[in-house]
Amino acid sequence: MKWNHMKHSIILIFFVCLIGCVICTEKAEGLYSPTSSVFILNQNNFHQNVLRSDSGWIVEFYNSWCGHCIKFAPTWKEFAKKHEDWWPLLRVGAVNCADELNVELCRSFHIEGIPAFMLFPPGYKGIETGGIFHDQNKEFLEHKALDFISNSTLFQPPKFWPRLYPIVSMQDIWNETKDEHHFVAFIFEEPGSYIGRQVILDTIGYKPLLVRRMLKESVLKFGILKFPSLFLINRDGTFTRLAKDDNTRDGMVAALKNLLSPAQLKAGEKFLNQRPRNQLNDSKKEGEPADNSSKVIRPAVYMKDLESTLHYALRQEIAICQALDGDKLTALKKFMNVLSKYFPGREEVSDYLFRISAWLRTTSTEITGDQWITSLDEKQTMEEYLPEHVKWVGCKGSEPRFRGYPCGMWTLFHTLTVAAFQKEQANPKDVPLDVLDAIQGYMKYFFGCQICVEHFLKMAHKITPADKTPEGAVLWLWRAHNMANSRLHGDQSEDPKHPKIQFPSKELCPECHNGGKWNDKNVLEFLLSFYGRVNIVPVADDSKNDSAEKTTAANENKKLDWWELQQRKNDLEKIRSLRNQKLEKRQQKKVEKLSKIAVIDKNLDLHFGHLSRKDRLRMTDENKLVISGWGFSNLDMSMCVTFYVLCTLMILVLYYHFIVRRKYRPCSVFC
Repeated sequence: MKWNHMKHSIILIFFVCLIGCVICTEKAEGLYSPTSSVFILNQNNFHQNVLRSDSGWIVEFYNSWCGHCIKFAPTWKEFAKKHEDWWPLLRVGAVNCADELNVELCRSFHIEGIPAFMLFPPGYKGIETGGIFHDQNKEFLEHKALDFISNSTLFQPPKFWPRLYPIVSMQDIWNETKDEHHFVAFIFEEPGSYIGRQVILDTIGYKPLLVRRMLKESVLKFGILKFPSLFLINRDGTFTRLAKDDNTRDGMVAALKNLLSPAQLKAGEKFLNQRPRNQLNDSKKEGEPADNSSKVIRPAVYMKDLESTLHYALRQEIAICQALDGDKLTALKKFMNVLSKYFPGREEVSDYLFRISAWLRTTSTEITGDQWITSLDEKQTMEEYLPEHVKWVGCKGSEPRFRGYPCGMWTLFHTLTVAAFQKEQANPKDVPLDVLDAIQGYMKYFFGCQICVEHFLKMAHKITPADKTPEGAVLWLWRAHNMANSRLHGDQSEDPKHPKIQFPSKELCPECHNGGKWNDKNVLEFLLSFYGRVNIVPVADDSKNDSAEKTTAANENKKLDWWELQQRKNDLEKIRSLRNQKLEKRQQKKVEKLSKIAVIDKNLDLHFGHLSRKDRLRMTDENKLVISGWGFSNLDMSMCVTFYVLCTLMILVLYYHFIVRRKYRPCSVFC
């Protein structure tokens, strides 16, 4: 029976895993490809490439759905391309915090406002050095990185790093000069200037060049009056000024490269081309649009979008926080309370949200991100759960970086305000919750796009008491959404196939438009209908409008939901339990065997305890005392063999006596 049960469990697990292999779940694709100069980092390769690196790193943490991150991506690519020759000292990377794989990584570095930047020294040991900053100005980022890698008080630079901090005496440079250095040059500059460090790093790959920097106060005694300036030290100790007509960064680099022979230039370029590349298995070319060939989805609210939004919000945006306490915990309680009361979803999802909200109401102490995820899993049952997969339908963009979660979050907010209004109309005695306050709290403490949060809170600051009524909340959120659409229209984050318009359009609601002005009464009626529970397209109907899903329907009967994943987990636990039982039995037998040996050893001590260790070993060797699991020695076995031989002889004698003698007939004398 046990074997049959185990066999059935293995077959079930194999079948479930096989289904999981053919499922095509939408994954958050990043904004950078392996062909760009930005090194793509994630939970699997971060430790190897950053924490064990001999180079410093400047890393962007971003969300692939964030409009401002999308807008900044070309700037970050340009920054990485410009500084890719600095790779022995500084490398440029990016982590997509929208990818569920990287939630734990982003949480570990306290990444909450997006986009965020961090600097890591070579051999990072977990000590806070560069901090988190959000300024997206290219010049600021470069200067921040230069100050970091040239500050030897923060970390011990590797021996092969060039000296980036200024030298004080001319004698110092001769201590660094080697036979390979054919040209030694100085850059004299003002305090606070960055050109010296920039030129040093721009020429780091050319071994015949040794370039160092000195500050103004150290060279005034030499009569140097123009800063910055580049001087070459000749073999006879004299100085020759270079780049007289162009003392910019590019002019100085060009002047230094002109000193080199073609062979030396080629060797330098060869060295720089040895920089590490992205080792990712991704055949998608940069700038190549994703294959999202599907029919136009009719404007509607899709339950799949709402559930996908909940999944991302609960399992990524909230889970990315290291600690949930104080005002942040209060905001979470308010938001979950609103969700549990007004979310217009399936019964199993609504009941699950109620369980989470009820648990939070009893919690007053700090909750860590890990504890939050654990609680989300523990609160799920067969009847109450949140779907595991994320798939966008009405919020699906023409490329993975467009729409998605921001669209889903706006849609969720609208459905909450409409549900609150309709519930208040159906039951006037029911005390409505402040939906806008809950939304504002979520945006302030959990929404990933920092600039988006600033814009939203600026609008929310103007909320009036009239806006907090159920009807006022519906209209205020609609106006705020249109203000955001107006601001982002024509932005790089806008999906070209889904332009941001003033909603609703004339095609959707002709009565809402009145000579260039909005008819608030008709708009309210439209919003109540469009975002109302009865008009939400249920999960079962989503696939009717998606041709891509039709092609995969033959390969998947349905997606692995939480309960199916839980069943697979239970089956694995059963197999582990069977294995543990076998191991326990083996261990028990081993213990019994050792206990028998211990008893025999005790008997030996009783018989031979008066002898020395040497004598006991000699007797053991002479008697060939080999202890087995049965407790018999070689002497015992010899006696058994002897007894066996004697018994055999006795049987033969008896056989002869009774069988052979019986056949013998003596002859008479008279025969």
